[in-house]
Amino acid sequence: MLTVEIWSDVVCPWCYLGKRRWAAALARFPHAEHVRTVWRSFELRVNQPTVPGDSLNEMMLRDGHAQDELDGIFQGIIDLGEKEGIALRPGEYRPVNSFDAHRLLHVAEGHGLMDALMERVLRAYHSELANIADPEVLRALAADSGLPASAVSEVLSGDAGAAEVRADETRAAAIKVTSVPSFVIDGRETIHGAVESEAMLAMLTEEWERHTVAASRA
Repeated sequence: MLTVEIWSDVVCPWCYLGKRRWAAALARFPHAEHVRTVWRSFELRVNQPTVPGDSLNEMMLRDGHAQDELDGIFQGIIDLGEKEGIALRPGEYRPVNSFDAHRLLHVAEGHGLMDALMERVLRAYHSELANIADPEVLRALAADSGLPASAVSEVLSGDAGAAEVRADETRAAAIKVTSVPSFVIDGRETIHGAVESEAMLAMLTEEWERHTVAASRA
């Protein structure tokens, strides 16, 4: 079994693009049934409040970017999303803290629903402009994904999943993962960023050959 760990943050449009491209690469990989995908937590804005404030466009204007520059950046991201069949609205994002969403994802993993919930949370934030730090929004997204209400309550009324999120972030620091999405295969850093699915497929093929050769020598 080839284990692929993907560090990502649900508020990152490149991670949404990366997830779609990863799925496309796996769909073309002849040994996909022997690939285990593990989603790892990474917070881009650790100190971001849970209540939405200014839009990303407004925040970046304050940082010194010109509006015409931002229009070009955001349109480029929107166009990339359309190619992958997803609606990205980057200029309209109102960044919020993603810690509870990551905790919920880890609890969903125990129910075999991490991938489904991640897809739902990504769509909610990037296409529906939902506040994915709001407990009631998280309840609704979890229900859409089939996660039992009792599991959701473990997160929203306690600290379930917190240790797992912190462990992911500690490991990211240890292996020098500093950007997302980052792909680590069998403990080896391989790809950083939302590269095209063809590059992901080539990476998979190369790592599969390396993995099978190593297994044959063991």
